[in-house]
Amino acid sequence: MKEDGVARAVACFEQNDDVEILRDVLRTIRPKVEAAVVRALKSGKDVPAPHSFDGSSGTATIAEALETVRLAKDLRDLQALARAAGQRAEDLSQAE
Repeated sequence: MKEDGVARAVACFEQNDDVEILRDVLRTIRPKVEAAVVRALKSGKDVPAPHSFDGSSGTATIAEALETVRLAKDLRDLQALARAAGQRAEDLSQAE
């Protein structure tokens, strides 16, 4: 998956105000991350750090961001997406 698509999805989640969508994203990503971590550990590889993005060429629409989540397989991409959605959901929950 292109990093720009992931960066745009991260930007979308960082700006999203719908906690339910963000929680759905986390529920979708969780089993994918778990499977990727198991694969990495079984192969003797270290679990990589999530991708870090300094900025992107814009923000994905929610539909584009959800499609990025659906297609994502790379553990670093999944971690970055989960981190963005999780942090935003936590921030919104604390603000209530």
